[in-house]
Amino acid sequence: MQFNMKPVLSAILAAGLIAPAMADDAAVLRQMQEQMKLMQAQIEAMTKKLAAQGEKQVKTETETKARDKALQVYGRVQVSVDNYSDDFGNGSKGTTLKSNASYFGLKGTTPTMFEGTDLIYQAEMRYGAADDVTNDIDFREGYAGLQGGWGKLRLGRLGVPYKATLTKIDPWLDLQPQSRGYGGRLGSSSLHSSYFNNAFDYVSPKFGGGFTAAVWHSQQLDGETNNIHNANPLTNFQGGTASGLGMKFEQGPWYVGVDWIDIDSDRIGSGTPFVANTKMHNDSGWQVAGRYNPGPWSVSVMYEDVEDIGLGKNMYINGIYKLGKARLIATLAQNRDATQYSSRDIDTWSLGARYPLNKTSDVFVAYVNRSEDAFGATPAKDFNVFTAGVNAYFGK
Repeated sequence: MQFNMKPVLSAILAAGLIAPAMADDAAVLRQMQEQMKLMQAQIEAMTKKLAAQGEKQVKTETETKARDKALQVYGRVQVSVDNYSDDFGNGSKGTTLKSNASYFGLKGTTPTMFEGTDLIYQAEMRYGAADDVTNDIDFREGYAGLQGGWGKLRLGRLGVPYKATLTKIDPWLDLQPQSRGYGGRLGSSSLHSSYFNNAFDYVSPKFGGGFTAAVWHSQQLDGETNNIHNANPLTNFQGGTASGLGMKFEQGPWYVGVDWIDIDSDRIGSGTPFVANTKMHNDSGWQVAGRYNPGPWSVSVMYEDVEDIGLGKNMYINGIYKLGKARLIATLAQNRDATQYSSRDIDTWSLGARYPLNKTSDVFVAYVNRSEDAFGATPAKDFNVFTAGVNAYFGK
């Protein structure tokens, strides 16, 4: 049998050629593996560095936000040009510039050692932005308190939940067409003006799909004759207590608020020497307010019965229609049976508009008419105001 050496020689030659190549590939593979390990180590180091930087940035941003919440400077300047047709006989008719409850303040929120509970505070002052009248510089709301998932508790000089029920639906707050003013006779009583002194309030968290409950109380020392409230004619209530309960519902287009109030002062009157006020009384009252806002329009209504206190039965309605960015606003109000105001019938209506300049500030224009019926020797009165101005907010 003849043996063919050619294939064997070819195989030996091929093996001799492949072996060095495989050795070279193994070296290259080892080098690549070492380079991969080095790159992996570099990537891990870079990842740790970036993570540390991210944590530091998040921590810095969190600390910055915490500082921002801990101390906020805020305020507003509301000024208008007002033309008064008459002011019920004291000769102040004409045109002038007015400051409409302009104010500035400090407020803040900071964590406490109690998990889920923050410390809250506010200190606010009103000032005259259009003149130098000293009585236009005074203290507004000021309090310290706590808030958390359990609700909010405040202690100080407070705009209590009774007031908040109406301010929630008033599109003209602190301006000429507002639902309170001129001594508390633009559709509500002066219980919606200013603040109760030496007070606390508690507002619950939401429950039942949109309900919140509230309780508040103002307490003076025994024998103390400080004012319970700092707006006329409520300054006539001196010493004693004031209390209230309330419930609010807000969900979707609906808002409803119901409140009860009781006043039990030590004496009612003013002056030195003291002169008793027999038109106002220690007693209780109630109110209900609501709003329906399904889209470009809304309607709100409030009815208040504080006749037993001497501040009458009061009704307020407003309608708002959004036309582009502008809000067109109409209001109608009545005050009846307030012995503090000689039980006169008082009617007020207004038409106006507000147009935003940015997210917080706007310009406005409005016309207000208020009329009183005659009583005794005093004839019927009619009072008209045309107002136009700017609301500039900052820190909000």
